[in-house]
Amino acid sequence: MHRCLRKCDVAAAFLFATLHKFGFGNFFINWLQTLYSSPTARVRTNDQISASFCLQWGTRQGCPLSPSLFAIFIEPLTAAIRQRTGIKGIKCRKIEHKISLYADDALLFLRNSQSSLSHAIELINSFSGVSDYSINWLKSTVLPINFSFVNLLNTQLESGNITYLGINISPKLADLTKLNYIPLLRKVEDDLARWKSLPISLMGRVATIKMMVLPRINYLFSMIPNKPPADWFKSLDSSITKFLWQDKPPRISLKTLQKTKDRGGLDLPNFYYYFLANRLQYIPRWLQDNPLDESWLDIEHTLCNTIELSDLPFISSSIRKHESFKSISISTSLTAWWEYLKMTESSLVPCRRTPIWNNPDILQNNKMMNLPDWKNKGILYLGINVSPKLADLTKLNYIPLLKKVEDDLARWKSLPISLMGRVATIKMMILPRINYLFSIIPNKPSSLDSSITKFLW
Repeated sequence: MHRCLRKCDVAAAFLFATLHKFGFGNFFINWLQTLYSSPTARVRTNDQISASFCLQWGTRQGCPLSPSLFAIFIEPLTAAIRQRTGIKGIKCRKIEHKISLYADDALLFLRNSQSSLSHAIELINSFSGVSDYSINWLKSTVLPINFSFVNLLNTQLESGNITYLGINISPKLADLTKLNYIPLLRKVEDDLARWKSLPISLMGRVATIKMMVLPRINYLFSMIPNKPPADWFKSLDSSITKFLWQDKPPRISLKTLQKTKDRGGLDLPNFYYYFLANRLQYIPRWLQDNPLDESWLDIEHTLCNTIELSDLPFISSSIRKHESFKSISISTSLTAWWEYLKMTESSLVPCRRTPIWNNPDILQNNKMMNLPDWKNKGILYLGINVSPKLADLTKLNYIPLLKKVEDDLARWKSLPISLMGRVATIKMMILPRINYLFSIIPNKPSSLDSSITKFLW
């Protein structure tokens, strides 16, 4: 499948017509027209201020309205791209991804690249014609994935690696490390070597690491799924140590300095912990009910194939053998999760959320189980919490279920149902849930008769 990424820089245009189209009121639009009917500016250089001149394009420099106005302006173009059938995007489970925008930086995700690119350029040129704004094609790049790009269009386009939001992007995910982490490490090492001789206290040097180094590295951690090589962290720690002690033998170990102040440290950033935290932040989002709120979740759901993305945190490291682990973004997050469990001396045990189907931890005849009919009826998880102590099974399972059943019966109590209907409700809605626990857990539960009696009568 031919795919490519398309990067464009766009300008701002026919704003007021767009505002009317989106239903903004006349009063609001009139205020904007007052502000931007004849905007002027002056340039200050040191103490010299230039004469006023008219702004022919865009908004005033630093205007707080600028981002919002531009987002409104560009929406007709993005809507047209999404609706244009000739532009084929990257299709995942339920979404066809065609465009991603951040301010005036745009990425197009194209399939059937030559045809889709031709349609996209035609549409963008049409938009430019009605909006008086155009694309800077000289700053636009095609990133071919799994094919060689041949420019058969009348537009001047370069192909190769692209830079988007400060990140160097290659067709191969494995190349992101050498394209981003390695150059940044060299830059940080050079900066620390240059700042080493400055007359700064130890506290000041720690503050310098927090303000001048941490944000740059943390940004890469949040943007790139790849884990840096092990020697990358060692090289970074070595450069930080030399900077802190000005090439002298360290009087306090780096691990001690990385402790919190109430534990005798100076809150020096532990960059490996920051990397783990950045990867772990995605796991709670795997568990959310609507994965379509964020487009990257839809992509990762597709990469999982037979296993649900939300099930992965509850499966042991045996998942390494599954094809979903081939995805770098998924594998690094899961590896960070297992590393966190190890660091906190925790263990992954069967729980209510443990998946039954396509789980390499639960095998039948050495094969993962998968019964679609059961799955479609909502039987998805193990449904019990497991503890090393048998005595704990009651409070971990029966008591939460009892509370849930009592709440359900109290909520259904006022329904206009006959006595026979109420008995049928108990049989259909309560008995299966409780009977399942009876068949799994040996402990004897507390009585439920009182709540059932209140519901019946």
